Amino acid sequence: MAHLLAYEGAWEEEYITIRLCTAVLPEVRYARFNKQQEGRVGSDMIWWWVDRSGECFGCLIQAKNIKQNGRQWRIGFQHPHNTGEQLRRLFTTADLLHLPAGFLLYAGDQAYRERMGCTSQHRNRAPCHERPGAAVTLVPALAAEREIQFAESAPWHPDRSAVEVFCQWALPLIDVTAPLPYGASPLYRGLNLGDASHELREFLYTDQVGARKIARHVFDAVGRMAMGQHALATPTTVLDADAACVFSQLPDLRGHFTVPYFGHMLRGLRRELPGYVEQCLSGDVPEDVARHVGSVVLIQL
Repeated sequence: MAHLLAYEGAWEEEYITIRLCTAVLPEVRYARFNKQQEGRVGSDMIWWWVDRSGECFGCLIQAKNIKQNGRQWRIGFQHPHNTGEQLRRLFTTADLLHLPAGFLLYAGDQAYRERMGCTSQHRNRAPCHERPGAAVTLVPALAAEREIQFAESAPWHPDRSAVEVFCQWALPLIDVTAPLPYGASPLYRGLNLGDASHELREFLYTDQVGARKIARHVFDAVGRMAMGQHALATPTTVLDADAACVFSQLPDLRGHFTVPYFGHMLRGLRRELPGYVEQCLSGDVPEDVARHVGSVVLIQL
């Protein structure tokens, strides 16, 4: 990205995604579908993280650049007329595939990022633009959607959602996939989890590794945002999850999100990989997958 910024002034999302995937072989395997297979031009990808136990976490991801336009910053999902059509399509596809939705944000080099007007106080930590791995971050689409809604009430700050999404909710990809355990957390003790199972509570409160660590890392970004909203949550009930999901019952908590966030985020945590993953990697792409996404990426933990 730094090289392309210096010589061309910009970079293309698809090119950077390919460079990222090829740079981390063999731990990462991927398959791009040609336009005949894909059926449409798009940047949607299915990412799966799988550990040695066979458990896995999947997410439907769109790659997006963080762009500077004069003094303002924008991300590709922010439409000029605020229609939100692209976000709605992403959530619709995620529902069809029974996966959470997310964005992979490409933010250039440190010199490019340091001009962002971050509002964080950065107590005892590096500024957002200096974070290791900040050039490539992952953010849940639910958090991005909520920030866009917040920005509607601040028209004097048109780039607020782009800056806040990157600084507050985006997770450096190297942090998400690092081999160390993801630590115990008191984050959810203030939520009314109702009849949530012991297994779910243990997942939320204790150290996690492997695919469960990936799921917790990504889920916690939404959880931190939800903590300020739980007073407005609907009464807790249970949702039936897909039989392949690790958790068969999940709290029906929505807060200010457009969907119940436990169900949306944790439907990606499965006991085993769907059969289409190896099919795609071997070149036999199922039509129903190619119709909705442009590639599949498999990360072996």
